Amino acid sequence: MKLKLTQFLIFCSLTNLSFGQSLFDISLIHDINIDFYDSNWDHKLDSLAALSGGTGSGTGRILADVTINGTVLDSCGVRYKGNSSQDPNNVKNPFNIDLNYVIPEQEYQGEDKIKLANCFTDPSMVREALTYELANHYMDCPRASFVRLSILNVYIGIYTNTESVDNEFLDEHFGSSDNPFFKCDPISFDIFGDNSNLAYHADTMAYDTLYDMKSLYGLEELRDFTWQLEFNSANIDQYLDVDKALWFLALSSALVHNDGYTAFAHNFYFYKMDNGLWSVILWDVNMSFAGLLWNGTNIFPLGETDMQTQDPFIHGTAVDFRPLIGRLLSIPKYKRMYTAHFKTFMEENINNDYFLQRAQFMADLIDTDRQAELFNEYTYQEFQDNITTNVGSGWGLRLGLEPLMSARETYIYSLAEFQANQPTITNETTSPVQPELYTMVTFNCDVTDADQVFLYYRHDEFDAFLIEEMFDDGAHNDGAAGDGQFGVDVTVLGSDVQYYYYADNANAGKFSPVRAAYEYHVLVPKRNLVVNEISSKNSTIAQDLEGDYDDWVEIYNNSSDPIDLGGYFLSDKSGNLLKWAFPSYTLMPDEYFIVWCDSQMTQAGVHANFKLNGGGEGIFLSDNLGFLLDGTEFPQQYNDITYGRLPNGDGPFNYLVPTFGMQNDALAGEEEESVKLIDYKVYPNPAKDVLYISMTDANNETIKIFDLQGKEVLRHIADGNQVATLDISELKKGTYVIHIPNMKSKKIVIL
Repeated sequence: MKLKLTQFLIFCSLTNLSFGQSLFDISLIHDINIDFYDSNWDHKLDSLAALSGGTGSGTGRILADVTINGTVLDSCGVRYKGNSSQDPNNVKNPFNIDLNYVIPEQEYQGEDKIKLANCFTDPSMVREALTYELANHYMDCPRASFVRLSILNVYIGIYTNTESVDNEFLDEHFGSSDNPFFKCDPISFDIFGDNSNLAYHADTMAYDTLYDMKSLYGLEELRDFTWQLEFNSANIDQYLDVDKALWFLALSSALVHNDGYTAFAHNFYFYKMDNGLWSVILWDVNMSFAGLLWNGTNIFPLGETDMQTQDPFIHGTAVDFRPLIGRLLSIPKYKRMYTAHFKTFMEENINNDYFLQRAQFMADLIDTDRQAELFNEYTYQEFQDNITTNVGSGWGLRLGLEPLMSARETYIYSLAEFQANQPTITNETTSPVQPELYTMVTFNCDVTDADQVFLYYRHDEFDAFLIEEMFDDGAHNDGAAGDGQFGVDVTVLGSDVQYYYYADNANAGKFSPVRAAYEYHVLVPKRNLVVNEISSKNSTIAQDLEGDYDDWVEIYNNSSDPIDLGGYFLSDKSGNLLKWAFPSYTLMPDEYFIVWCDSQMTQAGVHANFKLNGGGEGIFLSDNLGFLLDGTEFPQQYNDITYGRLPNGDGPFNYLVPTFGMQNDALAGEEEESVKLIDYKVYPNPAKDVLYISMTDANNETIKIFDLQGKEVLRHIADGNQVATLDISELKKGTYVIHIPNMKSKKIVIL
């Protein structure tokens, strides 16, 4: 598994290292200043935008030095971006900044593209950042934060800084970036036409004008997909990541994001993953929360009530006009899944006013800087009002976020599909709890009000989920027939099993966990032989027999039996697992084995035929059949800080105090006297249902809870009270880690 950003932030807070705040930290405003080399920079940028047809998305750029949070980056390429949001008469235009335009590999915190949106047509200025923050709980999509932009040290205004959907994004979320990839925006819009609606066209070149191809190839592959969508939709799960598409459509509909697929059929990305499935990616959401008063068919501007009561199944039968919606929702099972996702989003964000709390937090954050803006299309009063009050009229109507969603909640829950009784899924177990590799495991759960129950599972985060129907017939290790317990047997291979359950009846469906498949349960087999610790920046930790401070990997026997290493392999490439063979050596229980990764195989000791990349890569342990047994993809490394398992042998990977050939026992920085982290109380511990966290200063602190796989399972925003109350009733039994910025990380046990 790749290290999540949240794990990296835990490390930063523990070590007090000065990496700076994450560029996408939404809790603060970042500073960017652009120093153009040309005095007539505005004229040049307008001219480049005009050459691209007025879309602002041309390839030409002009040079500037760009300063981000005090870091100066030289010779960056800058152009305008956007379509209607860019105007030669505007002072506050959106920007696309290429940090490595001249200097190869120049970047800031791993980002080489900075995309700044000017909050066009949004009086509240929070629609885009808020939508991305909410969406990131359910799908792989960009992150966003706020930027205080200056040009030549003259303040221009507050912008939304949105993560670029580029090769780095694809590598992180899909494990590759060299497959067919499209930005779904046509060269010119036909208001009532196909645009980028994923309709089939016999002529491959039709796709060249309707889609912006970002990869080196893919037109034929895209045509093949659209053919499957039109003529083989019953088997579309063989070509499309259906769950990602359903989340994309459900969230877009819930937030009345018409300026995407719904009305114009644009503003999204489409990528074909290594597993053969296409994935849809959310993009350009500044007009979510009813920012576009059109639904794709009505020629008049829609009014307040129209937006509040927009049908969640809009275009559900329009298989030609909006085939992604029409084809999917015409399949009853997928419609029930879509509704289940829609309900989950409403329950977790709208019914409890969480979206409103976050909107107000963001508005308060930027309030002072927004008041100082001179070039905004809306008044400061309209900014203050728009979260709770409508602004404008006619085509310029921008509904208040609160009145829009309050009425929308009432309308949605008045519909029969949202009143239908969902199945319940409880008592989820596996037998055995920690199986041996390559053995059979029984998955069980208790289900009520269901006609069918399914287990979805995979052995790698970039694999497609496999599906097995579960039974309550007494013949599948499910107890007695008809007792409500469902079961199915699955063989565990050489890695973790990621899985979730889905149950449905004729009227409704239910997932467990409810954010599946973005979130899932993890079954961790017993790992006999593991990668325990990695050092790719060894300056003073340990020397090999030649006296060199080289990269090293520590292997650990986590079992109670001796293991002959002969026949096992180590590699830094997932596509070549048999890259280096271990020598024959009997590793005793609880014994460690060091492999020097320096490509110096003629030196004394055990040396692999590859080196490690301190900027981050993978390390993989496999057997002679090519089955992956253990490993990780590690992020950027730092001098004399290792990356390993804590707890030793079976915990998740994290940055550690080096323990060469010994038990891992401390996160990096945990024992350094220079680190002054704020303490807090957690009680009760162990806990069940409710957890209390007492802090000296709990104002707007983000409390996050992670499982031992490093996956965020709960987030809570402290409201200023000294004691925060967390509902943990939905969390499974086990050990977890609490993280609060600038405070100590603590372990808790949930019963």
